[in-house]
Amino acid sequence: MDNVRILKGYSKDEQNKLKEFKKTLDITDLLHIITGLAPDTGCSLIWRRYDKAGTDERISIIKDILDFYTDKAKFPEQKYYVHFIKNDEYSYLNINSEGGAELGTKFGFGHWKTKFTIDEVAAIDPRLVVFMEEVEDDE
Repeated sequence: MDNVRILKGYSKDEQNKLKEFKKTLDITDLLHIITGLAPDTGCSLIWRRYDKAGTDERISIIKDILDFYTDKAKFPEQKYYVHFIKNDEYSYLNINSEGGAELGTKFGFGHWKTKFTIDEVAAIDPRLVVFMEEVEDDE
């Protein structure tokens, strides 16, 4: 899965629904439902996205779904902050490009990294997982 396209612009709810559909619905059934005239109650989020879209965007949505179903595309991995002391804005894990760590803000100045996947946090130290806070989509 090295040449996998990253799907952007989908809400967490839409991502979760598509992940659920991939496990439970055949691709042809899902495409039939979302391209239909009325929303199926289980697929309404995706149907609404498709229904509001213009022709080019509809083609992109179908391509996204096909690529997601065939493992040619995936959603970006959820990112987390590692925040040690609640309500203390200077207690976030910051790691520099050489691997050095210190506490700082969640904004990470310069080349300091402050957002991590769960696998990255566990690789640093599995005990840090309990300090993870989900990074919101717009951060």
